[in-house]
Amino acid sequence: MTTIKNPVIPCVTSLPGGCLKVGSMIIIRGQPTFNCNRFSINLVHQGNMHCIFHFDARFDQGQVVRNTNFPSSTWGHEERSTLLFTRNKPFFMEIRCLQDRFMVAIDGNHYCEYSHRVSYSQANTLQITGDVQVSMIEFRSANTYPTFPSGNRLNVTNPPIPFASLINGPLAVGNEIQVQGQVKPHPNRFHINLQQGCQTYPSPTIAFHFNPRYEGGNRVIVMNSLLGGQWGSEQRIATGRHLAPGTTFVLSIKRQAYNFAILVNGTCIANYAHRIGADIIDSVSIDGDVIVKKVVAI
Repeated sequence: MTTIKNPVIPCVTSLPGGCLKVGSMIIIRGQPTFNCNRFSINLVHQGNMHCIFHFDARFDQGQVVRNTNFPSSTWGHEERSTLLFTRNKPFFMEIRCLQDRFMVAIDGNHYCEYSHRVSYSQANTLQITGDVQVSMIEFRSANTYPTFPSGNRLNVTNPPIPFASLINGPLAVGNEIQVQGQVKPHPNRFHINLQQGCQTYPSPTIAFHFNPRYEGGNRVIVMNSLLGGQWGSEQRIATGRHLAPGTTFVLSIKRQAYNFAILVNGTCIANYAHRIGADIIDSVSIDGDVIVKKVVAI
């Protein structure tokens, strides 16, 4: 194990052993600055400083971008997910190298995966740049991931929208996701997804998509599933008095043996038969014209 304390940023340091190996773990403890715009954590090839794995936290966009530009300096397609860092708030981050991908955990919770586009062994240097202070970098081998799991079941108050988070545990039969919030006064639409992974691109597998729509005064709730980038047939119900513009609500999505039961303020408004095995669900995402006061896994 090798430890570096309080490195000066920008930081460029060689990886122990000369390159990444399967099972390598990099742990970074840091804190975005109070006025952070962006910071990057990169695994690069020292010969040309091109990125095997580029992890770019963008506060100006509210997203994390992942990419590769080795060996040609040309960037590939971006993979994006919702930013979980907070300005001036400490974090610890783990990057684990597997045979086919990198896995990233933030504060003890799995955050994302990134499939290798070139050989991980080309990475021989860690580079950290931007608006971040780092108190420690640790290089080690690890058989467990996350190394320091939080163990915290999803329970978030007043999250920003768009929102995406791991549930941190199974959504078993009898469990539910509960969202407390308020429809905006003049909504177009919003959605709540139960899905596999909390990335936004590439599109995750969505076991259940709950999508109230208000365009043109036609109030309808659309439910669907997304598999392999393809939507299935829509199941539609009228919104009725539920989820009207400007109203507050408590929405529960309960997993049952063969379907999801959807309740608004204690009243069951719909059932949605499982089209995809619900055991894959590990994340919740919310976006659109809604104010969310609380999201909790029960």
